[in-house]
Amino acid sequence: MIEVDDFIRKLDRELRTGLLSLFVLLVVESEPGACYGYQIISKLKELTGGNLVLQEGTVYPILHSLRAQGLVDSEWGTSSNGPQRKYYRLTPGGKSAIEKGLRLWRELDSSSGKVLRALRGESDERR
Repeated sequence: MIEVDDFIRKLDRELRTGLLSLFVLLVVESEPGACYGYQIISKLKELTGGNLVLQEGTVYPILHSLRAQGLVDSEWGTSSNGPQRKYYRLTPGGKSAIEKGLRLWRELDSSSGKVLRALRGESDERR
């Protein structure tokens, strides 16, 4: 069963990688003004009912990558209850990336649904 476990771990990692970047962009877009890393982690946990619990070691590299790609800007700012935080804002390129990413996700979701229904007899309700 080790091969199956390895397959599932790899599949989980590969499926999450791109989606997490899109989710982070969506959270940044949804917050008025700007948001910081822990706020993104908390929002995704809340939105998924606790099923998606990210660590700082996952979110901050994603934010760094998004910044390097020009999809978010960042700046240091003061917090109301502690040390300075790095705040992130969506750029125009980030808005475009969200639209294109959502279009791609919808295409993949639709295609995967068709494959699952055809080959596994799974209905939309079970997805």
